[in-house]
Amino acid sequence: MLLLFVAGIIAMLCLPLPGVGAAGDRDALLYKVEILIPPKEGRDENADIQQIKQTVEDLKDIKVIFAFKELGNPSIVLVLDVEEACSWPQLTGFLSRKGYEFSVASLYRCSDYSNRLGFNLPDDAWTYSFQDENLAMVTKVFPVGDLSTLEYNERLKMTFQQDLAILKSGQKGVCFRILAEYPVELVYFAPVSQMKVEAIDESLASPGLYENEVKRIQNLANYTAVCQGD
Repeated sequence: MLLLFVAGIIAMLCLPLPGVGAAGDRDALLYKVEILIPPKEGRDENADIQQIKQTVEDLKDIKVIFAFKELGNPSIVLVLDVEEACSWPQLTGFLSRKGYEFSVASLYRCSDYSNRLGFNLPDDAWTYSFQDENLAMVTKVFPVGDLSTLEYNERLKMTFQQDLAILKSGQKGVCFRILAEYPVELVYFAPVSQMKVEAIDESLASPGLYENEVKRIQNLANYTAVCQGD
C-alpha cells in the first residue's frame, strides 16, 4: 500500500520518511513515487509531463533508478534512491506547487527478500536498465487468507522460483517489494510487447494465489508528446 506523503512538513523538518527500515538497511533508502496530474481546465498535460521530466533529470543527491510514464494516463512512476531526507524538497516542493497528486512507498529489493525466505535469487539476475522498449509494470498482491506463516512464505518462495526460471529463459525484468507488513505486494518492471502483455495478463490470472494488475509504461526519458499514440 501506498503511503500518503505530507510533503510540506517533511520538507521543512527534513525528517526520515514514513515506512523507512532500520538504520543500516541498504534498501531503506529506496522509494517508489507515483505522480498523477489531475485533470484541470486549460491544463497542458504534455507540457506538465515535460516539466516533471526535466525536474527529475535535474535532481541532486537523489539517484533516479527508474522513471516511467504510464501509457494512456497522465501518471509518472519513479524509483528513487534517496540518501538524505533533506534532498526531497527538490521534488516534493515542485510537485506541491504544481498541485499534482503524489504518494510515496518504501521499497525492498526482491532478491534480498527472497534470500531471507531461504531461496537464493541473485540480484544480478535482474535488469536495472531498460532501453527504448515496450515495458510493463506488474503488481502482485498476495492475500494472507487462512495460510500459516510457513505456508505463506512457501507461496512467495515458489513465486521467486518461477521468476528465476523466467529470467534464465532470457526475459529481462526487475522486482521490488513494497516495504510494509501484510499482505505482501511485489512490483515488477519488464520489457514486453503488446502481445506479451496480454499473455502475461492471462498467466497472472491465478485465483487464490495473488491479485495482479498490469500497466503499460515507457521510459520517461523517451516521452515526447501525446500525439504519438500515448
